[in-house]
Amino acid sequence: MNKPLTSVIFQPSGIRLKVPAGTNLLNLILKLDLHNSTTCGGKGKCGKCKVKIEAGIEGLNPPTESELKALLPQELNRGYRLACAISVPPVPSFVVKAPSIRLAKPKLQVEGTPVSVSPDPAVRKYLVQLADSELSEEEMVLALLKKRYALSCQMDYEALTMLPAAIERGKGFVTCVVYRGKIIIAVEPGDTTYKCLGFAADIGTTKLAVYLMDLNSGKDLSFSAAPNPQTIYGDDVMSRIAFSMAHEGNSLTLQKVLLKKVALLVRDCCVKAGLNPRWIYEGCFVGNPCMIHLLLGISPRSLAFFPYKSVSCKGLTLKARELPVQLRVHQAARIYTLPLIAGFVGADTVAAQIAVGQKGSRKVQMLLDIGTNTEVVLSDKNGSMACSCASGPAFEGMHITHGMKADSSSIEKVSINPETLEVTFQTIDGGKPAGICGSGIASTIAELLKSGVISPNGKIRGELSRNTNRIRKVNDNLFEFVLAWKHQTAVGTDITISQKDVLEVQKAKAAIYTGCMLLMRQKGITANQIERLIIAGAFGQYVDKASVQAIGMFPEVALDRIDEAGNAAGTGAKMALISLVKRQEAERIARSTKYYELALDPDFTGVYASSMLFPRDAAAMTSMSKQKGKDKTYRRSNYAKK
Repeated sequence: MNKPLTSVIFQPSGIRLKVPAGTNLLNLILKLDLHNSTTCGGKGKCGKCKVKIEAGIEGLNPPTESELKALLPQELNRGYRLACAISVPPVPSFVVKAPSIRLAKPKLQVEGTPVSVSPDPAVRKYLVQLADSELSEEEMVLALLKKRYALSCQMDYEALTMLPAAIERGKGFVTCVVYRGKIIIAVEPGDTTYKCLGFAADIGTTKLAVYLMDLNSGKDLSFSAAPNPQTIYGDDVMSRIAFSMAHEGNSLTLQKVLLKKVALLVRDCCVKAGLNPRWIYEGCFVGNPCMIHLLLGISPRSLAFFPYKSVSCKGLTLKARELPVQLRVHQAARIYTLPLIAGFVGADTVAAQIAVGQKGSRKVQMLLDIGTNTEVVLSDKNGSMACSCASGPAFEGMHITHGMKADSSSIEKVSINPETLEVTFQTIDGGKPAGICGSGIASTIAELLKSGVISPNGKIRGELSRNTNRIRKVNDNLFEFVLAWKHQTAVGTDITISQKDVLEVQKAKAAIYTGCMLLMRQKGITANQIERLIIAGAFGQYVDKASVQAIGMFPEVALDRIDEAGNAAGTGAKMALISLVKRQEAERIARSTKYYELALDPDFTGVYASSMLFPRDAAAMTSMSKQKGKDKTYRRSNYAKK
């Protein structure tokens, strides 16, 4: 028996459709690609899929335990529910107002430093003209390549099947597509040497970035980016590993959803450049070990248990058509993944090192690639050492009550008057805010510290509520601070920072600082010896450096020594795509970088605990950090004592 159809209306978008009663509301939202901000994969843990039911609520079941934990009593009374916990009821009309559904365009960091390497790609094209000869057609092509280009090649089977038609249609002129100077992977009629494309892809835990490149010139042609679609199965690598292990087919599910999005991004790049994807002969991928495993369809189970080993750390090459989802590139295209270092330090970190030029430098340099997992690489004349910090997604807007990934409607900067506690905020597009992104979170915490609303141990000072209505009690004697009143926002609710949010920031910044400090101890390096601190990733690109110094996230290095590298992993992927020399460098970096397992350090717990504290005088620290060239290092002595 068919289930009755319910008319579902989404506001404020106005989208209308009829669906069978019993359809999970979150699944429907995701199917419609309405950019819902769920981060727990629909498990009812994050509370991000909050919606307001404006009609048809009488058909719903009572709130679940997850909803009772995630929603305040007054929110439930006003009709708010979690989309993941409810199904479309059998009512005539079901009207859903979804504050967490945004039509604004995500602001994804894809830019990086310019690629400035001479083109030396793995794929090259060579034109030859066949003449009458006693040699076979294959032997004639191989002889011409050796005579004219000094290439000693073999022709693979697929290219051999293309040869007769190419000779006929090209009237004796054929273009050979040669991989790594050794294998002819395709043969094309006539002169197609001017059409030789490749793409580089940075597979991040939360975002994907694809770059279309001209392999002949090494020039960027276009780029495209999107959130990683795997986030619906978990917002960090461990939750995705757990999902992949929960059922035999789950790894394939994660692989397919990722590849489908990559295929769309590749197509989008080609549309922007006005080029046909059939001229793409290679794709170069970077990502952390978990993302690379899932991309290749390899179970990441070995990363779930100590000693957290990858199945393989080698740079791998395969044919694009061997993947379960067709990328719609040339039928003979190859896929290359950069090598991994170890544990949770992967190809993205290798690529970032290529991009910022750490290899071979005699300077003391620290590279931080900040994301859901933050990688730290400390390099000096004796080599490089790397670690991975489980910083979590707080600085990507996740696990924060009103946090969101950066888009045009997110708060990116905050200023608080220390006398009145009045707030001035800035959104990315200057309009009304829908939430707060990572750079805004760091800015807010720094301002709350400087104004004395937050104490060094991270507690919101509830006693100040006597003087301002911006500080208010929510439950269990916990307080929150109002950044924007509901009439100022685009979602019709107050945007706040809660005590739980502050704790999430403390955990994230403590993880990063602990990783930095333990690497410095291993190499016997102090903060004033660091000549260059490089921040890679979207967070570092947009955040105010004085703010992150104020909350104690990085070693106390003067601001004039801190550089932003943008999406260094993406830049390194482009360099490896167009240069075999850079691939060789990547292999050397992966072999020579020493991996340090933070969990085995006997000082880990103590350093992490002390790093949870905020600087006692954040305002003074910010002021000091702005004095370029005057005070080159700032001591941890101004931190609160336990």
